[in-house]
Amino acid sequence: MMYYGGKIITMDPERPLAEAVTITGDRIRAVGSTQEVGRTIGPATVQINLEGATVIPGLIDSHVHPIGAALAERDEPIPVLRDFAQLRDWVRARPGDGLVFVPKVYSTRLAERRYPTRQELDAWAPGRLVMLDNGYASVLNSAALAKAGITRETPEPADGKIIRDKQGEPTGLILGARRLVAPLLSSRPATFDDELAGLRKMQQAYNQVGLTSVIDRSLGPDGFAVYQKLWSEGGMTVRTYLTRTVNAERDRAAIEAEIRALGPVTGFGDDMMRVGSLKIFLDGGILIGTAFLRAPYGEHTEVYGFSDPDYRGVLRVERETIQAIARTAYDTGWQMTAHTTGGASTDALLDAYEAVDRVSSIKDRRFTLTHANFPSPETIARAKKLGVVMDLQPAWHHFDGPALAKVLGPERMKSFHPYKSLFDAGVVVAGGSDHMIKFDSIDAINPYNPFFGMWMVISRKTATGEVFNPDQRISREQALQMWTRNAAYLSFEEAVKGSIEPGKLADLVILDRDILTCPEDEIREIQAVQTILGGKVVYRR
Repeated sequence: MMYYGGKIITMDPERPLAEAVTITGDRIRAVGSTQEVGRTIGPATVQINLEGATVIPGLIDSHVHPIGAALAERDEPIPVLRDFAQLRDWVRARPGDGLVFVPKVYSTRLAERRYPTRQELDAWAPGRLVMLDNGYASVLNSAALAKAGITRETPEPADGKIIRDKQGEPTGLILGARRLVAPLLSSRPATFDDELAGLRKMQQAYNQVGLTSVIDRSLGPDGFAVYQKLWSEGGMTVRTYLTRTVNAERDRAAIEAEIRALGPVTGFGDDMMRVGSLKIFLDGGILIGTAFLRAPYGEHTEVYGFSDPDYRGVLRVERETIQAIARTAYDTGWQMTAHTTGGASTDALLDAYEAVDRVSSIKDRRFTLTHANFPSPETIARAKKLGVVMDLQPAWHHFDGPALAKVLGPERMKSFHPYKSLFDAGVVVAGGSDHMIKFDSIDAINPYNPFFGMWMVISRKTATGEVFNPDQRISREQALQMWTRNAAYLSFEEAVKGSIEPGKLADLVILDRDILTCPEDEIREIQAVQTILGGKVVYRR
């Protein structure tokens, strides 16, 4: 097959632009001018005139959670809830008399810039159990608090915080401490078939926005089994690098034993499904106020629902344990990463990486920082020296930057997502959405549309129109690099994908406009006309 007469953005530094490409089987055979490539074809070659359309490599999202995202809407679509009125109306409209569970509610994205109180939730749904949740914090109404057994006498949990009013009564906000809310989460569990159907449908949704590869960032053995089934059926339409999560908040010997017994390690698999990183969680979330910061959050934490001028979050794993896990990951052949949303948790992870590196160089192992929202100049220099790769989420700057700026102030915001500084230092940074719920590519939390993500790092515009640190904008070519070559490098697959070059996988996207020349604000509106995976069209508009 030959595609010709277009503008092909190859992402190959040696030949950044071409007019034509030929495909044999699932591989790219030739790239060049229409005349050059035309000399390599035979009479049986199917020729497709691009008529000037732009073609880019298949796009790669370095951070998604597709199974959970699909299951969130298995019963009904979840609307975007941007303020208390929309939350209230949705809660009141839920049928039945069981728990009203509202997923992925972040106060940084609500117009009121705070969580509703338990009294407000009580008024919205008298007599019902109500729980707003985002995985790292929960807001419960009075009935839900009672069901969970949380009272003023409940001791402060070691793994979180019960926010209380001046009289010592729980306000309804629970930070972390997932075991406390466990009694509320006994709703109908998803079956294996639910997960399989959801994954299949979500991969098709990813194809519609030009994604041909993703990195699933949080899987246990059950999740691996779902992928194995879809792969064995030949049903995968998105190449996937699978992240294996391990609970690091327990006995160190048990953690090390589990890692050694996991079986196949980083790199095992084929071009459709491959074992990726080993992942642990070191802190909570910057959107919730549980990220482990280098300094206290300060006095302007109303958005988080607590007031404690000395609080800076919690490092959930002992430093010695982090180092032991990093050492074990290295020894057993795993690429390692960790969820670190605050600057201090990122520093702690780099400390562990450096400890391993002093004994055994990790430079070629591509250990990773996941989220790492506040890389200081020192962080960037350390990452570069160690060969550490970064998996960042531009959506947090776009949606949450305005709220975070009021908490952290301008000085600390200078280190929030400094993309240009990372590129200038030569640190490999990949673009990830952290897609968690919903099928809609723009209204999802978080949007997985890669063109929206690229527009965010190019423009640095927030949802309120503000631009924080415009000096950290990057070029269109660099934005494309985050979702192509850099993401392929993160997964050790730069030899087979991430650019349009002879011998690489024929993963291509035909666009409805030229990403390099269209008006800047149109970048977020770019659509895939065709998505091609291994030479086969998996989506056609």
